[in-house]
Amino acid sequence: MLKVIKFFYSIWTVLSFLLLTIPMMIGYLLLKSVPYQKQINGVYVINRSAIFIWSIFTGMRYKIRGLENIVKDQTYVVVVNHVNAADMMATAYGQRVNAKPLVKRELTLIPGLGQLFSLMCLPVDRSSKEARSASKVRMLNELKQGISVLIFPEGTRNRSMHPLLPFYDGAFELAIDAQVPILPVVLTNIRKINRVDTLLVQPGTLEITHLPAIETRGMAPDQVQELKQRAFDEMAAYIRRHDDYFIKMATQQQ
Repeated sequence: MLKVIKFFYSIWTVLSFLLLTIPMMIGYLLLKSVPYQKQINGVYVINRSAIFIWSIFTGMRYKIRGLENIVKDQTYVVVVNHVNAADMMATAYGQRVNAKPLVKRELTLIPGLGQLFSLMCLPVDRSSKEARSASKVRMLNELKQGISVLIFPEGTRNRSMHPLLPFYDGAFELAIDAQVPILPVVLTNIRKINRVDTLLVQPGTLEITHLPAIETRGMAPDQVQELKQRAFDEMAAYIRRHDDYFIKMATQQQ
């Protein structure tokens, strides 16, 4: 019986979100009339308003921490761990740096959602070395204009029994090239909402924590691995201490 309830609840979370994409897309299109630098702020106003409404109808709640670690008007490369589909809701509402997310170009081809991704995100083409280089130039240009970017450094959802998957270099190369800080943002207890062994979801609390920024001023390109490892270690340590899934796992192994 519980599984049946979760099935219909899961369908409702998707349908209710898809209904909201219509006014969201209209809002994004209207933002095209304002200066580019202000568009991302408008996107987050739309996102947070839409996800707030969605949360009322789905029973989702949010716990946001670490706002004191955000410096107003500072440009960041924001790195977030990637767990499941609930990450999109958590970052859209709870991640409080107005950053432009990177998405795979393939996601912009999804009917409906693809148009949303194209309007609010930076599509990244990884099909060739030339395409990856062009994508990096676009990201650097965004940072030079004072627009933060948001990257999932694991590259894919973490369905493993480890706090994090290995990070790719891209976010950290970008931060050093632009000489802007890395802001680690950690999502915890997301697995309670969507377990790794099922597509079904259930209501719960999405926890979003902004860790202290990691400065990159003065760092050279040959320090990418050092920067990447520091961000990885700090995020993994926080997850082990605050995510019930990994706390329980550690207790069972003792």
